[in-house]
Amino acid sequence: MTSFEINNIKAMLIGFIAIFKYSARKLLLSRRSIIAILIALLVAAIMGYGGTQDVNSLAWGSTIIDILVLSFFMPITAMIFGASMIRDEIEDKSITGILTAPLDKTVPYLAYYLSLILSLSLMLTLITAVGWLAFFGQTGIDNDAIAILGAMVALVILGAVVYSSMFLMMSALLKRPMYMGLFYAFIWEGFIGSIPGPIQAFSIKHHIRTLGSEMVNHGSLKEFASESTDAGLILATITIACLILGIFIFREKEFS
Repeated sequence: MTSFEINNIKAMLIGFIAIFKYSARKLLLSRRSIIAILIALLVAAIMGYGGTQDVNSLAWGSTIIDILVLSFFMPITAMIFGASMIRDEIEDKSITGILTAPLDKTVPYLAYYLSLILSLSLMLTLITAVGWLAFFGQTGIDNDAIAILGAMVALVILGAVVYSSMFLMMSALLKRPMYMGLFYAFIWEGFIGSIPGPIQAFSIKHHIRTLGSEMVNHGSLKEFASESTDAGLILATITIACLILGIFIFREKEFS
């Protein structure tokens, strides 16, 4: 490897780290985080109320996290953070310096993607943990409750990886990505993903919940029945396909 190639790799790495830090800080300090905190408070209020009821704590707590977070707020939060990420960069002119820098456009796109994963994972983990604590803090924290938290956090981080690839790709592809993002999060994931039958398999949350049924031994996830045996492969395929398509669009498209 020549010194020129080494210097080029170093320049790309420095550029990647700089864009990653800038984007992650911008996401976490934006109004998006305020919305995520409000969602966390809502989940905490609902689960806190549930903790005062005479219920099977493990089954009830797991089920409500499944319904509120995995099935509803996870795609919505991902849409809020990711669907307009690149468009926001265009509107405030932040992207100009990035596009004119002597970097392959793959580098900033991957930096955007990883910063989105980090920000979304932190927010979804916060939402999950606050709701879990509001409920199990009243009913009792034991090894089973901790296992539920660990599994749910793993599932929302997986969701962050998959949804980030899709919504970031939408942000690069569309001039008004929020419209498509709203349709996907509320109609497709919220409605299509809840209809009984094979059509559920066309939603991302279905495959995440399929994996969750093998990780959580209580509540609705334990009873979740799916004919899919390749949920992990399907999620990986969606992620890679959206990431490759997003990089191609970002490299070829003229943003203005």
